[in-house]
Amino acid sequence: MNHFFLLRQMVLRDIQSRFRGSILGWLWNFLLPLLMLTVYTVVFGGFFKSRWGRDIGENKMVFATVLFSGITLYNIFSESVSLSTSCILGNVNYVKKVRFKLELLPLSRTLSTSIMSLSWILLLLIAAGIVFRSACWSWILLPLTLIPLVLFSAGISFFTSALGVYFRDLQYLIGILLQMLFFLSPVFYRLGSLPEEYRKMLRWNPMVWFIEVNRGVLFHKLLPEYALL
Repeated sequence: MNHFFLLRQMVLRDIQSRFRGSILGWLWNFLLPLLMLTVYTVVFGGFFKSRWGRDIGENKMVFATVLFSGITLYNIFSESVSLSTSCILGNVNYVKKVRFKLELLPLSRTLSTSIMSLSWILLLLIAAGIVFRSACWSWILLPLTLIPLVLFSAGISFFTSALGVYFRDLQYLIGILLQMLFFLSPVFYRLGSLPEEYRKMLRWNPMVWFIEVNRGVLFHKLLPEYALL
């Protein structure tokens, strides 16, 4: 069987099953990030008057937009890994009846998650455009930060999906580890606001690079620095 064709079918099936049975269906893929960004803007920009830093701007929507960018990237990674951990055990009948490379299962989860995240990225660009009142030339470099993230997520997903076959409790442990990693990533805070010793420790977290480089491209017109990875 053609592996590319099978992978394509797996990705389509996974995407179609995300909102199956819901009244609004595919609209939720656009409504969820929109509602989330709205809540962040009202809560952090309105109630708490949170500001990310003067280097970006003092607009009350700035903090919510920068925060949303970190959450968007982290969700691509965490959801890919979370869904992939139990993907082989969750498709035992499929695995036994069809002869194919098992690597396609975690890869399909990563690709479907990445495709579903395009609506989040589109909303992020719109919000950034509102903040800066124009589009930035550096935004065309976003794929150079997103593709490495997808590849990294796929690599970790291969590892956890293989371990998940032998350790069935891994899916619960992964959830806890992903939650810990979330707070060890500069999603809600500026990396530069931390003491130097903490910044050195966090450099071991690969998500720090993905989030910081993405924000540099989005908000500071910087080129991706692969040497820091």
